[in-house]
Amino acid sequence: MPLDPLVPARGDLPAGERRRVSRQLLLDGFGPQAQARLAGARVLVVGAGGLGSPALQYLAAAGVGTLGVVDDDVVETSNLQRQVLHGAGDVGRPKTTSAAESLRLLNPSVEVVEHVQHLDDATARGMLGGYDVVVDGSDTFATRYAVSDAAAALGLPVVWGTVLGWDGQVAVWWSAAPDGRAITYPDVFGPRPDEDGESCETVGVLGPACGVVGATMAVEAVKLLTGAGDVALGRLLVYDARTSAWDAVDLAPPAPDAVDTSPVATATPGPRDGAPTGGRAAGETAEGALVLDVGPVAGTLGDRFEGAVWVRLEDLAAGDYPPELLGHPAHAPVVVVCPTGLRSRGAARLLADDGWRDVRPVAR
Repeated sequence: MPLDPLVPARGDLPAGERRRVSRQLLLDGFGPQAQARLAGARVLVVGAGGLGSPALQYLAAAGVGTLGVVDDDVVETSNLQRQVLHGAGDVGRPKTTSAAESLRLLNPSVEVVEHVQHLDDATARGMLGGYDVVVDGSDTFATRYAVSDAAAALGLPVVWGTVLGWDGQVAVWWSAAPDGRAITYPDVFGPRPDEDGESCETVGVLGPACGVVGATMAVEAVKLLTGAGDVALGRLLVYDARTSAWDAVDLAPPAPDAVDTSPVATATPGPRDGAPTGGRAAGETAEGALVLDVGPVAGTLGDRFEGAVWVRLEDLAAGDYPPELLGHPAHAPVVVVCPTGLRSRGAARLLADDGWRDVRPVAR
């Protein structure tokens, strides 16, 4: 069901802007009034990463007048596979700075507001205030719930998206939606969980899938702002890059007297049996297995894996192997350990793909 446009048409479009967006003005059900609404709109994009990059690019190109960019991170080499706002020369620079420069080159008339401050429960409401729509491309539960709570308090709609591995999701949350259609992120996913689930860092992500989902988020934001099309409010759009198929799951608003909601079930690996003990020098156990520690920092596994060889998961992905692994026979066992089993599972896949024939991922 179409919604009324969120913003009014604030003045006429200059002739140069009409020429730039002429293909958009030809759209059935769009036209100059919708374009004028975009020109007067203020959109806050949380995250200038894999989802924020394409969302920001398409919103700037579409003619959104003001774009806020929230990110307190810097560009890393491993970002460049999917975070297409940034280039090799931006490594080490703040993501907001790199994003702002790219967006101004794309559309010099767009006003870009950089928010380098960390977004959390204490800062979210101040950042979101004054914007018309929030586009949430964040990758932590803490940020998602902080955005959701602040947006609900302010009555702002949130276009949300996520990508993990080959799979993506998009939805629109709005506590102040008309016609009894109000639904928020916690209504569907339940209370805020711990930060111990899978992530792109542990299971990987297909770069172009981020582009598909991020562009879809931009589409939803444009529809909200202009009143054109049917917004994905009350629907969870699910994307499978393996088949290039989209599915839509209907979401029911919570009952008025609901006390609690159940989160969507997610699979998390538990501890595995047979973990090695008593590692020897150079990371080898008494059974001749090489123990690799791929925890986030060295030493997080304690004494149980004393003598394990610590290596960053990103280094393994880059083929930068420690000498202990390079000197270990391909047929001999390799035990990969981490606190939850998520990083070790990803590392085991990498090593198996590179020829090690007996690789065993283990949780602490």
